[in-house]
Amino acid sequence: MTKKLNRSRTLAFWAVCLLLLTGCQPAAEPTTVAAVATEPPQPASQPAVPEATALPTEKSPTAINSNIHLDPALTEDADSIMVSSYVYEGLVRLDANGAPQPALAESWVISDDQLDYIFTLRGNAAFSDGTVVTPDVVVENFNRWFDPQHPLHGNGNYATWQKLFLGFLGEKGADKRPVSTVDGIQKVDFNSILIHLNRLEPNLLTYLANPAFVILKPETLSADGSYGGRNSTIISSGPYVVSSWDDSGLALSPNPKYWGEKPQDELKFIWK
Repeated sequence: MTKKLNRSRTLAFWAVCLLLLTGCQPAAEPTTVAAVATEPPQPASQPAVPEATALPTEKSPTAINSNIHLDPALTEDADSIMVSSYVYEGLVRLDANGAPQPALAESWVISDDQLDYIFTLRGNAAFSDGTVVTPDVVVENFNRWFDPQHPLHGNGNYATWQKLFLGFLGEKGADKRPVSTVDGIQKVDFNSILIHLNRLEPNLLTYLANPAFVILKPETLSADGSYGGRNSTIISSGPYVVSSWDDSGLALSPNPKYWGEKPQDELKFIWK
């Protein structure tokens, strides 16, 4: 976050560092995921629990709306979310049973009070242009969603963030307490980040698998929300890259920089 964590945040940071040696609960042992599960993600307007994303094998073109926007933090359009789920990836994804699995984060630990989550990033996680996915990149993305004063937040309503995490930085209820379940995020060290909660959120890992919270390259973004359109340079963090986008449709090709198993086939989409 561009601002320091207020209230308990600084204390939480040092406390969690100690928890790494003592009281943290490790998450399930990181697994190598050969493919992301069997159903495409539901649009953000659907129930809060997102579905896992399949790496499809079909070669026939799929018809989608021509006005897609590949910045899933700012759209709830189902076709845009579906395509984005192939192009980008978040810290966590869901398996076929809806259980959180490592994605850009290879593992995590949870404090005893379940208010602090430390995620360790994969050493080989990179964008399609070869840029490494670092803790600073992840923090920049989170602060864009969470902090209305962040230079990349712009005028978007970030509807999925508000739906799942209830509010933004600085918002307080009638009881003077923060509205958001999230208190803040900060870099811990060269390959890990800390998310601190204001109160318990047992669905945090599931929520983070929502396509709205995939990691984008901050340098490609702008406050006016123009990133994600046909004239944008789309930089991937997931298994596919945009190889063509024209009047006839959109094509995705395997991302050679992807950390995991590379898909074998190109995906083609035609406009409805």
